[in-house]
Amino acid sequence: MKKKPIYVEVDILAPIEEAWTYTQNPKLHEQWDLRFTSITYIEKKSAEEPQRFTYETKVMPGVVVRGWGESKGEHEKKDGTKTSSLHFGTPQKISPIAEGKGYWQYIPHEKGLTFLTQYDYDVRYGKLGKLFDAMFRPIMGWATALSFDVLKRWLEKGENPASQYRRFFLTTLISVLFCFVWLYHGLVPKIIVQHPTEVMLVEKILERNLHQPGESELGSSKIGVGPSEIELGPSESEVMLSEIGVRPSGNRVEPSETSAEPSETGMGPSEIELEPSKVEVELSEIEVEPSKTRAEPSEIGVKPSRTEVEPSETNVESSKIKMKPSKTTAKPNVEAVSWSSANQIVLWIGIAEILFGLCWLIPRGKRLLFGAQIILFPLLTIGAVLADMTIATAPFNPVTFNLALWVLSIIGFIISKDMPSARSCIRKRGETT
Repeated sequence: MKKKPIYVEVDILAPIEEAWTYTQNPKLHEQWDLRFTSITYIEKKSAEEPQRFTYETKVMPGVVVRGWGESKGEHEKKDGTKTSSLHFGTPQKISPIAEGKGYWQYIPHEKGLTFLTQYDYDVRYGKLGKLFDAMFRPIMGWATALSFDVLKRWLEKGENPASQYRRFFLTTLISVLFCFVWLYHGLVPKIIVQHPTEVMLVEKILERNLHQPGESELGSSKIGVGPSEIELGPSESEVMLSEIGVRPSGNRVEPSETSAEPSETGMGPSEIELEPSKVEVELSEIEVEPSKTRAEPSEIGVKPSRTEVEPSETNVESSKIKMKPSKTTAKPNVEAVSWSSANQIVLWIGIAEILFGLCWLIPRGKRLLFGAQIILFPLLTIGAVLADMTIATAPFNPVTFNLALWVLSIIGFIISKDMPSARSCIRKRGETT
């Protein structure tokens, strides 16, 4: 596969003479060109000699690539277009570039100039070097385009390259951090492990939504108490206290007052309905055997030590006490439902966080993401604390963690404004931005 030369073009709203100075002066050139850390011109022995120079590029701490270069010549057309040819190379084996050639061209127009470059180079290490260059060449093209946009902003807006690169790399570093944070918290504690705390917070929110205070499946509004149930007899029929007219009048029920024949009540053997006036039971004197009641003492205000009802006292045949289907509704297992729903919600929250984390890898739109987090982190913090107040006292809790991310979001929102970008340049001849 034939390699393509690197091509970059950008329009600059500045005089062509100014652009020429900022690109041909080595002290100015090294400030905006990301490919070079320093450029040193070698003094010419005669005016006819090409301008030679040496350069250094700090790849990482302790790793420096040194090379040479020379200006092969300059040409100016009648329309004012200028061209500067360049030959460069390096003897260091650490560099994949052995030797290359290229040119810079300055094309004037009404508002300023079009500044463009095209260059190519040979690589070392044969096929292995060509394979590596398949990854390295796009990086070189990106670095050239970013450098051209930095030069453009320097000439047009006056912001020095050091400030631009500082903002660019800080924004990139913060973006990578947020990408990792969202991917990790979406994948590990919500999908792979499903940490109990994550599920608990969602479950508590669900329980608040499902719980309706003052309502009962069995019509507690009739007596103003919770859905307490009493089971009498071996048939395990459930009877609401409100159905037999129990109220704290201070009187004890005598067997004669609670016995009723079907003929007296005018009802079939399947139902017994007692008038409230006939049954007045002192709740504090009723003792219900634990095995025969489903009523929580706290729900009906009965002391557990004094609640026992002997079957002989009620004198009601258990086979005759049956509740109408319309009056008995099974209470749903809210805990099981909420736990299952909480697991599913945590899973989908994790997927959403992963997608949001991947958005940080998109080159553009960083300010929109920072702005979204400035709003999002306070809401997430308040929601977590309201769900469980105790998490605010734990070490490295969501309050301090989200506060740190919130401050970073504000910093990122400020420094990412009008940031240089390689996308501002044309990368192929004949394209338009």
